[in-house]
Amino acid sequence: MSRYPHDEFDDVPEDGPRQGAHRGVRPTVRVGTRELTAIVLAGLLTLGVGAFSFLNAPGGAPPEVSAPGP
Repeated sequence: MSRYPHDEFDDVPEDGPRQGAHRGVRPTVRVGTRELTAIVLAGLLTLGVGAFSFLNAPGGAPPEVSAPGP
């Protein structure tokens, strides 16, 4: 039972084309093995460059002071 009066848009044929349907079938997106491998390798490369940069940053240790000469 509807709260609105019957009008011309309520008389839609069952076997007609789907015009104006906004809730269609959603396509499933699958990531292939090539794409997944590329994403994982890019992440590992980024992590490796970051770790290398962190470990080799200048100014990590104070400079050594040599003993004064005679």
